[in-house]
Amino acid sequence: MQPEIEVYVNAERPWVTDGLAGRFQAALQRLVPELLQAPQGPDHVLSTLPAVEISIVDDETIAAVHAEFLDDPSPTDAITFHHGEILVSCDTAERYAQEHGLVREQELFRYMVHGLTHLHGYLDYEPEDRAALFAVQEPLVERFYPAG
Repeated sequence: MQPEIEVYVNAERPWVTDGLAGRFQAALQRLVPELLQAPQGPDHVLSTLPAVEISIVDDETIAAVHAEFLDDPSPTDAITFHHGEILVSCDTAERYAQEHGLVREQELFRYMVHGLTHLHGYLDYEPEDRAALFAVQEPLVERFYPAG
């Protein structure tokens, strides 16, 4: 089964628009079949979900969720829930992209793909797990939402 991808804007930033969310949603919908062909991690649920809801939020919102569910009050890039909900921070994407000379829209898209990769069972707590996750994630980001 391939889940339906839904992307919602829940942050008021001039560069984060419904049009951008629509482009992300279309790209992610095309990306998911390819992700599902990658080897699954041990805790995969992506192929069992009817839908995945991705919410673009600000740092304040993601920090509150991070504190509530993971006991860490700092903002983060993405939080993934196995019931099919992903939160991504547009503020973190913008800040990180500016600090590293990247395109903020692609960085935000990367966070969405990161969440989907977690739902496919990949973890990133240990260096070897992180390397495996990035080996799947980065080619998908480059292919489905190239910078430039």
